[in-house]
Amino acid sequence: MHSFGSGSDGRFPQAGLIDVNGTFYGTTDGGGSYPCNGFYQGCGTVFSITMNGTEKVLDSYGSGSDGSAPQASLIDVKNTLYGSTSSGGTYGDGTIFSITMNGTEKVLHSFGSGSDGSTPRASLIDVKGSLYGTTSLGGTHGNGTVFSLTP
Repeated sequence: MHSFGSGSDGRFPQAGLIDVNGTFYGTTDGGGSYPCNGFYQGCGTVFSITMNGTEKVLDSYGSGSDGSAPQASLIDVKNTLYGSTSSGGTYGDGTIFSITMNGTEKVLHSFGSGSDGSTPRASLIDVKGSLYGTTSLGGTHGNGTVFSLTP
């Protein structure tokens, strides 16, 4: 359907895809439009791909405080996608974001400002309108956290 690495479309997809009304959505850990920490590979993307293989980058990471290196699958909550980046953001320790199907992204939380944790790598879940997830590092003892966030 699609082979990554031709231009700014993304590189290194690590997470699974989700299907929203016949279009697949996913993330890449590298690639995109912006250099990442001096490397040409880029800081990652959120993309869509149709059943016939038409791929579109919805967002490229690395242009500011929106995060970098999304490694987890996205989730769909009422036609808004939610996900995480494992690094970057305001404090450098990852973000939780929302993104519309058209590519309008919003950072909901930047990790690393206290004991909230750092480096989220697993997918989020939605329980009655609240997002829940884990971080692999940070927190009171430095070994990760379980968090909740109301978008």
